[in-house]
Amino acid sequence: MPKGQYRNPKERALKIAKAHRRGQFFSCLECDKEFWRKPSAIKKGNNKFCSKNCYFEWQRGRKRSSEFGTKCRMGQKRRNAKRVLITPQNKRIRGSEEYKQWREAVFARDDWTCQRCGKRSKKNQYIVIHAHHIKPFAVFPELRFEVDNGETLCKKCHDKEPKGKDVYCIK
Repeated sequence: MPKGQYRNPKERALKIAKAHRRGQFFSCLECDKEFWRKPSAIKKGNNKFCSKNCYFEWQRGRKRSSEFGTKCRMGQKRRNAKRVLITPQNKRIRGSEEYKQWREAVFARDDWTCQRCGKRSKKNQYIVIHAHHIKPFAVFPELRFEVDNGETLCKKCHDKEPKGKDVYCIK
């Protein structure tokens, strides 16, 4: 057999693939199994565990500080405070024809322009707008369909408005 030739084409392909391979082998922190990571994964720092299962096992056995539990509970309380409880009655009202007409009237009065920042949709540059109740929907049921109680806001400005339990502070 002449020098440089291979008996099997697969053998040649494997040798070429190994020559072009870039990256590194690492050892898993959980199971000590050796695994390969390509350069992009190494750059991101994904080189400590061979799989998600090993990572989750490592997390389960980790010791945490006493502060960890209180921080998590505080975060959970904050997330729950932001949730708005929409009753079935309110859901029905928001889906009604009268509510849709109120929204359209508010948008038309404000010329489909955000009243805080002045943004408006242009060709190929669309802005999401919301009809916002100045006096909260849940607290002032008598003003729900008053056009004067509404204003047009873009999504960014509407997200800055108080929500959830903060709404009940508005009088």
